[in-house]
Amino acid sequence: METEPWGVTDQPRFLNQVLEVEWQGSSRRLLTTAKAVEREGGRKPTRRWGPRVIDVDILLFGNERVSEPDLVIPHPRIAERPFVLAGLEELGAGGGRAPGARPDPKNL
Repeated sequence: METEPWGVTDQPRFLNQVLEVEWQGSSRRLLTTAKAVEREGGRKPTRRWGPRVIDVDILLFGNERVSEPDLVIPHPRIAERPFVLAGLEELGAGGGRAPGARPDPKNL
């Protein structure tokens, strides 16, 4: 799904994808693996929310809640990104409602 940039808007449009994977390890190990995928994909350090060739976020990890400086699960901005909610809905993850999201009045 192609969307307008988020955070810093003076950059090219984003291509977004929400994936569901089975993972046998911990959320910390998944973060380590996600960062390795970003490096292998050519990501270089840049300004926050600046242009990047790849960005891997962990949105949910089962029912786990994590609040650490470099890892917050559920992702703290799920409800602010319509493409994330649409992707979660497509996967059947909680009807597309993220933790902390307000219910859509049309669905009440």
